[in-house]
Amino acid sequence: MKHSAKKSVLSSLLLTVLLTSGGYASAGESLNLKQTMKQMRLQYKEAMESRSAESFNQHIDAFKTHLSSAQTYDFSPDRKVISLEGLGKVERFIAEIPLATEDNLAELQQKLSSVDELRKEYHKKAKPGTLELLLSIFK
Repeated sequence: MKHSAKKSVLSSLLLTVLLTSGGYASAGESLNLKQTMKQMRLQYKEAMESRSAESFNQHIDAFKTHLSSAQTYDFSPDRKVISLEGLGKVERFIAEIPLATEDNLAELQQKLSSVDELRKEYHKKAKPGTLELLLSIFK
């Protein structure tokens, strides 16, 4: 095989590897956001089902940690504003929740239920279209 032919094959191979790696990185980032959101949902659910103030507070702290992580995600430009707006609303709401005590636990759980309404609202607004999901494979 001639030197220029080898160089061409190696260049093509390198390009293929780089493009493929980029696709996996984007998929990995999406997976990380999806996992973070699942963890937020789990912590929310556990807080709502908590029978003690201590448990509720632990789950809210874990929820806040995952929320901070979600806010650092590199959203696509067309979804960034709406996604960060929704996460910001959740952050402000959660920041206003005081530490739970045995006396206010039920009241705080009732207030926390409105976070699920925000989730539903912003998931509808920021839901990617089929074309966007397909194109994300090639990013």
